[in-house]
Amino acid sequence: MRSTQAILGQDFTVKSHLRFAFPRMMMSLFIMSYVVADGALISYYLGTVALASLNMVFPLAGFLSAIGMMLSAGGGSVVSRRLGDQRAHDADRALSTIVYANIVIGIVLAAIGLIFVDDILLLLNVEQEQMQYAKDYQVVTLLALPVMLLSLASQTFFTVAGYPKMGLIVSIASGLTNVVLDILFMGPFKWGMIGAALATDISWLVSVIAAFIFFVRPKAPIKLLWIKPEWLAITGAIKSGFAEMVGNLSHSVTLFLFNTMFLRWLGIDGVAALTIASYSTYVFNCMAYGFCEATNPIIAYNYGAQNWSQLRKIFLNSLKIIAGFSLCAYGASVIFAKPVLAFFTSPGTAVYELLINNFWIYATSLLFMCSNMFGAYIFTAFGDGKRASIVSFARTFGFIVLFIETLPLLIGEIGLWLSVPVAECCTFCLSVWLVWQNRNRYGYSGQPASQINRA
Repeated sequence: MRSTQAILGQDFTVKSHLRFAFPRMMMSLFIMSYVVADGALISYYLGTVALASLNMVFPLAGFLSAIGMMLSAGGGSVVSRRLGDQRAHDADRALSTIVYANIVIGIVLAAIGLIFVDDILLLLNVEQEQMQYAKDYQVVTLLALPVMLLSLASQTFFTVAGYPKMGLIVSIASGLTNVVLDILFMGPFKWGMIGAALATDISWLVSVIAAFIFFVRPKAPIKLLWIKPEWLAITGAIKSGFAEMVGNLSHSVTLFLFNTMFLRWLGIDGVAALTIASYSTYVFNCMAYGFCEATNPIIAYNYGAQNWSQLRKIFLNSLKIIAGFSLCAYGASVIFAKPVLAFFTSPGTAVYELLINNFWIYATSLLFMCSNMFGAYIFTAFGDGKRASIVSFARTFGFIVLFIETLPLLIGEIGLWLSVPVAECCTFCLSVWLVWQNRNRYGYSGQPASQINRA
Protein backbone atom coordinates (compact mmCIF):
# COMPACT_ATOMS: atom_id res chain seq x y z
CA MET A 1 0.00 0.00 0.00
CA ARG A 2 1.33 3.44 -0.95
CA SER A 3 1.47 6.23 1.60
CA THR A 4 -1.26 8.06 -0.35
CA GLN A 5 -3.69 5.17 0.14
CA ALA A 6 -2.93 5.01 3.88
CA ILE A 7 -3.53 8.76 4.25
CA LEU A 8 -6.77 9.01 2.26
CA GLY A 9 -8.11 5.77 3.73
CA GLN A 10 -7.65 6.73 7.40
CA ASP A 11 -10.56 7.05 9.85
CA PHE A 12 -11.28 10.76 9.56
CA THR A 13 -12.76 12.69 12.48
CA VAL A 14 -13.70 16.37 12.34
CA LYS A 15 -10.30 17.19 13.84
CA SER A 16 -8.26 14.99 11.48
CA HIS A 17 -10.38 16.14 8.52
CA LEU A 18 -9.56 19.77 9.35
CA ARG A 19 -5.90 18.89 9.90
CA PHE A 20 -5.77 17.34 6.44
CA ALA A 21 -7.75 20.11 4.74
CA PHE A 22 -6.12 23.10 6.44
CA PRO A 23 -2.88 23.07 4.38
CA ARG A 24 -4.94 22.90 1.18
CA MET A 25 -7.08 25.81 2.40
CA MET A 26 -3.95 27.82 3.12
CA MET A 27 -2.53 26.75 -0.25
CA SER A 28 -5.54 28.28 -1.99
CA LEU A 29 -5.13 31.39 0.11
CA PHE A 30 -1.53 31.90 -0.92
CA ILE A 31 -2.29 31.15 -4.55
CA MET A 32 -5.08 33.71 -4.50
CA SER A 33 -2.54 36.14 -3.11
CA TYR A 34 -1.38 36.44 -6.72
CA VAL A 35 -4.62 38.17 -7.57
CA VAL A 36 -4.96 40.14 -4.36
CA ALA A 37 -1.32 41.26 -4.39
CA ASP A 38 -1.59 42.30 -8.00
CA GLY A 39 -4.78 44.22 -7.24
CA ALA A 40 -3.53 45.99 -4.13
CA LEU A 41 -0.13 46.85 -5.58
CA ILE A 42 -1.51 47.86 -8.98
CA SER A 43 -3.92 50.20 -7.18
CA TYR A 44 -1.03 51.61 -5.11
CA TYR A 45 1.46 52.09 -7.94
CA LEU A 46 -0.80 52.69 -10.96
CA GLY A 47 -4.19 53.86 -9.60
CA THR A 48 -7.82 52.68 -9.66
CA VAL A 49 -8.13 52.89 -13.46
CA ALA A 50 -5.43 50.24 -13.80
CA LEU A 51 -7.13 48.21 -11.06
CA ALA A 52 -10.47 48.37 -12.87
CA SER A 53 -8.77 47.25 -16.10
CA LEU A 54 -7.55 44.15 -14.30
CA ASN A 55 -11.12 43.26 -13.38
CA MET A 56 -12.26 43.87 -16.96
CA VAL A 57 -9.90 41.14 -18.28
CA PHE A 58 -10.75 38.61 -15.57
CA PRO A 59 -13.46 37.03 -17.77
CA LEU A 60 -10.80 36.14 -20.34
CA ALA A 61 -8.52 34.70 -17.69
CA GLY A 62 -11.40 32.65 -16.32
CA PHE A 63 -12.28 31.37 -19.77
CA LEU A 64 -8.71 30.33 -20.54
CA SER A 65 -8.28 28.51 -17.23
CA ALA A 66 -11.67 26.74 -17.35
CA ILE A 67 -10.46 23.68 -19.26
CA GLY A 68 -7.39 23.42 -17.06
CA MET A 69 -9.60 23.51 -13.97
CA MET A 70 -11.79 20.79 -15.47
CA LEU A 71 -8.81 18.52 -16.12
CA SER A 72 -7.14 19.10 -12.75
CA ALA A 73 -10.28 18.70 -10.59
CA GLY A 74 -11.68 15.88 -12.71
CA GLY A 75 -8.27 14.25 -13.00
CA GLY A 76 -7.81 14.42 -9.23
CA SER A 77 -11.12 12.61 -8.79
CA VAL A 78 -10.11 9.90 -11.29
CA VAL A 79 -6.73 9.39 -9.59
CA SER A 80 -8.32 9.19 -6.12
CA ARG A 81 -10.95 6.65 -7.19
CA ARG A 82 -8.26 4.47 -8.79
CA LEU A 83 -6.17 4.62 -5.62
CA GLY A 84 -9.22 3.62 -3.56
CA ASP A 85 -9.76 0.69 -5.96
CA GLN A 86 -6.10 -0.38 -5.43
CA ARG A 87 -5.05 0.54 -9.00
CA ALA A 88 -1.88 2.49 -8.21
CA HIS A 89 -0.26 2.20 -11.67
CA ASP A 90 -3.48 3.32 -13.36
CA ALA A 91 -3.47 6.32 -11.01
CA ASP A 92 0.07 7.19 -12.19
CA ARG A 93 -1.04 6.94 -15.81
CA ALA A 94 -3.99 9.27 -15.13
CA LEU A 95 -1.76 11.86 -13.44
CA SER A 96 0.72 11.81 -16.34
CA THR A 97 -2.02 12.10 -18.94
CA ILE A 98 -3.53 15.16 -17.25
CA VAL A 99 -0.12 16.87 -17.17
CA TYR A 100 0.46 16.28 -20.89
CA ALA A 101 -3.07 17.44 -21.76
CA ASN A 102 -2.60 20.70 -19.83
CA ILE A 103 0.60 21.48 -21.73
CA VAL A 104 -0.96 20.93 -25.16
CA ILE A 105 -4.17 22.80 -24.33
CA GLY A 106 -2.20 25.68 -22.80
CA ILE A 107 -0.11 26.15 -25.95
CA VAL A 108 -3.17 26.08 -28.23
CA LEU A 109 -5.24 28.49 -26.13
CA ALA A 110 -2.28 30.88 -25.67
CA ALA A 111 -1.75 31.06 -29.43
CA ILE A 112 -5.43 31.78 -30.09
CA GLY A 113 -5.56 34.38 -27.31
CA LEU A 114 -2.47 36.26 -28.58
CA ILE A 115 -3.78 36.37 -32.14
CA PHE A 116 -7.16 37.81 -31.14
CA VAL A 117 -6.22 39.77 -27.99
CA ASP A 118 -7.29 43.19 -29.35
CA ASP A 119 -10.67 41.90 -30.50
CA ILE A 120 -11.23 40.14 -27.20
CA LEU A 121 -10.52 43.27 -25.15
CA LEU A 122 -12.97 45.26 -27.27
CA LEU A 123 -15.56 42.50 -26.79
CA LEU A 124 -15.05 42.78 -23.02
CA ASN A 125 -15.98 46.48 -23.17
CA VAL A 126 -12.57 47.63 -21.96
CA GLU A 127 -12.61 51.45 -21.89
CA GLN A 128 -10.05 53.38 -23.94
CA GLU A 129 -8.29 54.69 -20.83
CA GLN A 130 -8.01 51.09 -19.56
CA MET A 131 -6.95 49.51 -22.85
CA GLN A 132 -3.16 49.70 -22.62
CA TYR A 133 -3.16 48.48 -19.02
CA ALA A 134 -5.40 45.53 -19.92
CA LYS A 135 -3.42 44.58 -23.03
CA ASP A 136 -0.03 44.73 -21.31
CA TYR A 137 -1.23 42.46 -18.53
CA GLN A 138 -3.04 39.99 -20.74
CA VAL A 139 -0.33 39.49 -23.36
CA VAL A 140 2.32 38.69 -20.76
CA THR A 141 0.09 36.22 -18.89
CA LEU A 142 -0.99 34.54 -22.14
CA LEU A 143 2.64 33.78 -22.94
CA ALA A 144 2.78 31.70 -19.74
CA LEU A 145 -0.63 30.03 -20.04
CA PRO A 146 0.71 26.41 -20.12
CA VAL A 147 2.63 27.19 -16.93
CA MET A 148 -0.53 28.56 -15.31
CA LEU A 149 -2.52 25.42 -16.16
CA LEU A 150 0.23 23.19 -14.76
CA SER A 151 0.31 25.32 -11.62
CA LEU A 152 -3.44 24.76 -11.16
CA ALA A 153 -2.97 21.02 -11.61
CA SER A 154 -0.13 20.92 -9.07
CA GLN A 155 -2.44 22.34 -6.39
CA THR A 156 -4.84 19.45 -6.85
CA PHE A 157 -2.31 16.66 -7.10
CA PHE A 158 -0.28 17.58 -4.03
CA THR A 159 -3.52 17.04 -2.08
CA VAL A 160 -4.50 13.88 -3.96
CA ALA A 161 -1.05 12.51 -3.21
CA GLY A 162 -1.75 12.98 0.50
CA TYR A 163 0.80 15.78 0.88
CA PRO A 164 -1.18 19.01 1.26
CA LYS A 165 1.54 20.41 3.56
CA MET A 166 4.07 20.11 0.75
CA GLY A 167 1.63 21.92 -1.51
CA LEU A 168 1.30 24.62 1.12
CA ILE A 169 5.06 25.12 1.32
CA VAL A 170 5.25 25.43 -2.45
CA SER A 171 2.34 27.86 -2.49
CA ILE A 172 3.94 30.05 0.18
CA ALA A 173 7.16 30.18 -1.83
CA SER A 174 5.21 30.96 -4.98
CA GLY A 175 3.05 33.62 -3.30
CA LEU A 176 6.03 35.35 -1.69
CA THR A 177 7.79 35.34 -5.05
CA ASN A 178 4.79 37.07 -6.61
CA VAL A 179 4.55 39.77 -3.93
CA VAL A 180 8.29 40.54 -3.88
CA LEU A 181 8.50 40.72 -7.66
CA ASP A 182 5.32 42.85 -7.85
CA ILE A 183 6.96 45.44 -5.60
CA LEU A 184 10.29 45.22 -7.45
CA PHE A 185 8.90 45.32 -10.99
CA MET A 186 6.27 48.03 -10.44
CA GLY A 187 8.35 50.03 -7.95
CA PRO A 188 12.06 50.50 -8.71
CA PHE A 189 11.89 48.97 -12.21
CA LYS A 190 8.70 50.90 -13.14
CA TRP A 191 7.49 48.19 -15.53
CA GLY A 192 3.82 48.92 -14.79
CA MET A 193 1.26 46.25 -15.75
CA ILE A 194 3.89 44.28 -17.63
CA GLY A 195 5.81 43.96 -14.37
CA ALA A 196 2.71 42.83 -12.45
CA ALA A 197 1.96 40.15 -15.05
CA LEU A 198 5.59 39.00 -15.23
CA ALA A 199 5.69 38.62 -11.44
CA THR A 200 2.63 36.38 -11.62
CA ASP A 201 4.16 34.31 -14.45
CA ILE A 202 7.35 33.67 -12.48
CA SER A 203 5.38 32.70 -9.37
CA TRP A 204 3.51 30.10 -11.43
CA LEU A 205 6.82 28.75 -12.69
CA VAL A 206 8.09 28.30 -9.13
CA SER A 207 5.18 26.02 -8.23
CA VAL A 208 5.47 24.02 -11.48
CA ILE A 209 9.19 23.35 -11.02
CA ALA A 210 8.63 22.23 -7.41
CA ALA A 211 5.77 19.91 -8.43
CA PHE A 212 7.83 18.40 -11.26
CA ILE A 213 10.71 17.59 -8.90
CA PHE A 214 8.26 16.06 -6.40
CA PHE A 215 6.32 13.81 -8.78
CA VAL A 216 9.20 12.49 -10.92
CA ARG A 217 10.96 10.98 -7.88
CA PRO A 218 11.08 7.15 -7.81
CA LYS A 219 9.46 7.20 -4.34
CA ALA A 220 6.75 9.73 -5.22
CA PRO A 221 3.30 8.74 -3.85
CA ILE A 222 1.90 9.29 -7.36
CA LYS A 223 4.42 9.19 -10.19
CA LEU A 224 4.75 11.29 -13.31
CA LEU A 225 5.53 8.74 -16.02
CA TRP A 226 6.88 9.16 -19.55
CA ILE A 227 4.05 7.23 -21.21
CA LYS A 228 1.57 7.51 -24.03
CA PRO A 229 -1.46 9.50 -22.80
CA GLU A 230 -4.44 7.41 -21.74
CA TRP A 231 -7.66 8.44 -23.45
CA LEU A 232 -9.86 6.88 -20.73
CA ALA A 233 -8.20 9.13 -18.13
CA ILE A 234 -8.95 12.21 -20.25
CA THR A 235 -12.61 11.25 -20.79
CA GLY A 236 -12.97 10.37 -17.09
CA ALA A 237 -11.45 13.72 -16.08
CA ILE A 238 -13.73 15.59 -18.48
CA LYS A 239 -16.79 13.80 -17.13
CA SER A 240 -15.83 14.30 -13.48
CA GLY A 241 -14.54 17.85 -13.82
CA PHE A 242 -17.05 19.19 -16.32
CA ALA A 243 -18.74 21.15 -13.54
CA GLU A 244 -15.52 23.07 -12.85
CA MET A 245 -15.30 24.06 -16.49
CA VAL A 246 -18.96 25.09 -16.52
CA GLY A 247 -18.47 27.07 -13.33
CA ASN A 248 -15.42 28.90 -14.62
CA LEU A 249 -16.89 29.62 -18.05
CA SER A 250 -20.13 30.78 -16.48
CA HIS A 251 -18.24 32.93 -13.99
CA SER A 252 -16.38 34.58 -16.86
CA VAL A 253 -19.65 35.48 -18.56
CA THR A 254 -21.28 36.72 -15.36
CA LEU A 255 -18.22 38.77 -14.45
CA PHE A 256 -18.51 40.43 -17.85
CA LEU A 257 -22.19 41.17 -17.13
CA PHE A 258 -21.37 42.47 -13.66
CA ASN A 259 -18.66 44.76 -15.03
CA THR A 260 -21.09 46.02 -17.66
CA MET A 261 -23.93 46.61 -15.18
CA PHE A 262 -21.75 48.32 -12.58
CA LEU A 263 -20.18 50.47 -15.29
CA ARG A 264 -23.63 51.44 -16.56
CA TRP A 265 -25.06 52.30 -13.13
CA LEU A 266 -22.01 53.54 -11.21
CA GLY A 267 -19.25 54.24 -13.76
CA ILE A 268 -15.58 53.25 -13.41
CA ASP A 269 -15.78 53.93 -9.65
CA GLY A 270 -18.45 51.24 -9.47
CA VAL A 271 -16.27 48.71 -11.30
CA ALA A 272 -13.37 49.53 -8.95
CA ALA A 273 -15.70 49.10 -5.93
CA LEU A 274 -16.89 45.74 -7.26
CA THR A 275 -13.28 44.65 -7.78
CA ILE A 276 -12.31 45.58 -4.21
CA ALA A 277 -15.43 43.89 -2.77
CA SER A 278 -14.49 40.73 -4.66
CA TYR A 279 -10.91 40.90 -3.41
CA SER A 280 -12.11 41.41 0.16
CA THR A 281 -14.10 38.15 0.11
CA TYR A 282 -11.46 36.19 -1.80
CA VAL A 283 -9.87 35.11 1.47
CA PHE A 284 -12.96 33.17 2.44
CA ASN A 285 -13.77 32.17 -1.11
CA CYS A 286 -10.42 30.54 -1.67
CA MET A 287 -10.42 28.89 1.78
CA ALA A 288 -13.82 27.35 0.98
CA TYR A 289 -12.46 26.24 -2.37
CA GLY A 290 -9.42 24.73 -0.65
CA PHE A 291 -11.59 22.80 1.80
CA CYS A 292 -13.71 21.36 -1.02
CA GLU A 293 -10.58 20.50 -3.03
CA ALA A 294 -9.10 18.70 -0.01
CA THR A 295 -12.33 16.84 0.75
CA ASN A 296 -12.83 15.76 -2.87
CA PRO A 297 -10.05 13.09 -2.94
CA ILE A 298 -11.08 11.77 0.51
CA ILE A 299 -14.65 11.25 -0.69
CA ALA A 300 -13.52 9.85 -4.06
CA TYR A 301 -11.07 7.42 -2.40
CA ASN A 302 -13.65 6.00 0.04
CA TYR A 303 -16.22 5.79 -2.75
CA GLY A 304 -13.72 3.84 -4.87
CA ALA A 305 -12.89 1.63 -1.86
CA GLN A 306 -16.65 1.17 -1.18
CA ASN A 307 -16.19 2.14 2.46
CA TRP A 308 -19.75 3.36 3.03
CA SER A 309 -19.65 3.96 6.78
CA GLN A 310 -16.53 6.10 6.49
CA LEU A 311 -18.01 7.94 3.51
CA ARG A 312 -21.07 8.87 5.55
CA LYS A 313 -18.87 10.03 8.43
CA ILE A 314 -16.80 12.25 6.12
CA PHE A 315 -19.99 13.70 4.61
CA LEU A 316 -21.47 14.61 8.01
CA ASN A 317 -18.15 16.02 9.27
CA SER A 318 -17.98 18.19 6.15
CA LEU A 319 -21.41 19.65 6.84
CA LYS A 320 -20.38 20.58 10.40
CA ILE A 321 -17.17 22.23 9.21
CA ILE A 322 -18.96 24.13 6.44
CA ALA A 323 -21.62 25.49 8.81
CA GLY A 324 -19.01 26.79 11.27
CA PHE A 325 -16.82 28.22 8.52
CA SER A 326 -19.71 30.06 6.84
CA LEU A 327 -20.80 31.80 10.03
CA CYS A 328 -17.23 32.79 10.93
CA ALA A 329 -16.52 34.06 7.40
CA TYR A 330 -19.52 36.38 7.36
CA GLY A 331 -18.87 37.64 10.88
CA ALA A 332 -15.22 38.39 10.18
CA SER A 333 -15.97 40.12 6.87
CA VAL A 334 -18.40 42.53 8.55
CA ILE A 335 -16.30 43.20 11.67
CA PHE A 336 -13.07 43.92 9.77
CA ALA A 337 -14.64 45.59 6.72
CA LYS A 338 -13.29 49.12 7.28
CA PRO A 339 -9.56 48.34 7.69
CA VAL A 340 -9.66 45.78 4.85
CA LEU A 341 -11.39 48.14 2.42
CA ALA A 342 -9.07 51.00 3.41
CA PHE A 343 -6.16 48.76 2.38
CA PHE A 344 -7.31 49.02 -1.24
CA THR A 345 -8.57 52.59 -1.42
CA SER A 346 -8.36 55.73 0.71
CA PRO A 347 -11.25 56.64 3.05
CA GLY A 348 -13.33 59.53 1.78
CA THR A 349 -13.05 58.63 -1.90
CA ALA A 350 -16.12 57.84 -4.00
CA VAL A 351 -15.02 54.20 -4.29
CA TYR A 352 -14.62 53.87 -0.52
CA GLU A 353 -18.05 55.36 0.16
CA LEU A 354 -19.68 52.93 -2.27
CA LEU A 355 -18.02 50.05 -0.46
CA ILE A 356 -18.82 51.16 3.09
CA ASN A 357 -22.48 51.57 2.24
CA ASN A 358 -22.90 48.28 0.37
CA PHE A 359 -20.21 45.78 1.30
CA TRP A 360 -22.19 44.20 4.16
CA ILE A 361 -24.92 43.30 1.67
CA TYR A 362 -22.47 41.75 -0.79
CA ALA A 363 -20.77 39.78 2.00
CA THR A 364 -23.95 37.88 2.99
CA SER A 365 -23.17 35.60 0.06
CA LEU A 366 -20.51 34.04 2.31
CA LEU A 367 -23.26 32.35 4.36
CA PHE A 368 -24.09 30.07 1.40
CA MET A 369 -20.95 30.02 -0.74
CA CYS A 370 -19.07 27.09 0.84
CA SER A 371 -22.17 24.87 0.95
CA ASN A 372 -22.76 25.49 -2.74
CA MET A 373 -19.15 24.71 -3.63
CA PHE A 374 -19.39 21.49 -1.67
CA GLY A 375 -22.65 20.61 -3.40
CA ALA A 376 -20.81 20.64 -6.74
CA TYR A 377 -17.59 19.02 -5.52
CA ILE A 378 -19.26 16.03 -3.88
CA PHE A 379 -20.73 15.02 -7.25
CA THR A 380 -17.37 15.65 -8.92
CA ALA A 381 -15.84 13.15 -6.48
CA PHE A 382 -18.34 10.51 -7.64
CA GLY A 383 -17.70 11.24 -11.30
CA ASP A 384 -21.21 12.66 -11.72
CA GLY A 385 -20.47 15.60 -13.97
CA LYS A 386 -24.16 16.13 -14.76
CA ARG A 387 -25.31 16.99 -11.23
CA ALA A 388 -22.10 18.81 -10.38
CA SER A 389 -22.62 20.96 -13.47
CA ILE A 390 -26.22 21.71 -12.54
CA VAL A 391 -25.11 23.17 -9.20
CA SER A 392 -22.16 25.05 -10.73
CA PHE A 393 -24.20 26.43 -13.61
CA ALA A 394 -27.00 27.56 -11.29
CA ARG A 395 -24.51 29.26 -8.95
CA THR A 396 -22.23 30.92 -11.48
CA PHE A 397 -24.66 31.70 -14.28
CA GLY A 398 -28.35 30.79 -14.04
CA PHE A 399 -29.47 32.52 -10.86
CA ILE A 400 -26.85 35.24 -10.84
CA VAL A 401 -27.63 36.40 -14.40
CA LEU A 402 -31.32 36.45 -13.56
CA PHE A 403 -30.81 38.67 -10.54
CA ILE A 404 -28.13 41.02 -11.88
CA GLU A 405 -30.43 41.76 -14.84
CA THR A 406 -33.66 42.17 -12.86
CA LEU A 407 -32.95 43.39 -9.32
CA PRO A 408 -31.38 46.76 -10.31
CA LEU A 409 -34.43 47.49 -12.47
CA LEU A 410 -36.77 46.65 -9.58
CA ILE A 411 -35.00 48.21 -6.59
CA GLY A 412 -32.21 50.37 -8.04
CA GLU A 413 -28.49 50.37 -7.19
CA ILE A 414 -28.90 48.20 -4.12
CA GLY A 415 -29.99 45.43 -6.49
CA LEU A 416 -26.47 45.34 -7.92
CA TRP A 417 -25.06 44.36 -4.54
CA LEU A 418 -27.96 42.04 -3.63
CA SER A 419 -27.74 39.93 -6.78
CA VAL A 420 -24.84 37.75 -5.58
CA PRO A 421 -26.22 36.82 -2.12
CA VAL A 422 -29.73 36.19 -3.52
CA ALA A 423 -28.27 33.95 -6.24
CA GLU A 424 -26.19 32.03 -3.66
CA CYS A 425 -29.28 31.55 -1.47
CA CYS A 426 -31.29 30.11 -4.38
CA THR A 427 -28.38 27.84 -5.33
CA PHE A 428 -28.21 26.66 -1.73
CA CYS A 429 -31.80 25.44 -1.88
CA LEU A 430 -31.12 23.59 -5.15
CA SER A 431 -27.88 22.08 -3.82
CA VAL A 432 -29.51 20.78 -0.62
CA TRP A 433 -32.26 19.13 -2.64
CA LEU A 434 -29.84 17.40 -5.05
CA VAL A 435 -27.52 16.18 -2.30
CA TRP A 436 -30.45 14.77 -0.30
CA GLN A 437 -32.02 13.08 -3.36
CA ASN A 438 -28.80 11.24 -4.27
CA ARG A 439 -27.61 10.10 -0.84
CA ASN A 440 -28.39 6.44 -1.59
CA ARG A 441 -27.16 6.55 -5.19
CA TYR A 442 -23.57 7.24 -4.05
CA GLY A 443 -23.55 5.72 -0.59
CA TYR A 444 -22.96 8.72 1.65
CA SER A 445 -26.13 7.71 3.52
CA GLY A 446 -24.02 4.87 4.93
CA GLN A 447 -25.70 2.18 2.79
CA PRO A 448 -24.03 0.55 -0.25
CA ALA A 449 -24.19 2.82 -3.30
CA SER A 450 -26.65 1.88 -6.03
CA GLN A 451 -24.20 3.21 -8.66
CA ILE A 452 -20.42 2.66 -8.89
CA ASN A 453 -18.23 4.71 -11.26
CA ARG A 454 -15.05 2.76 -12.13
CA ALA A 455 -13.35 5.28 -14.45
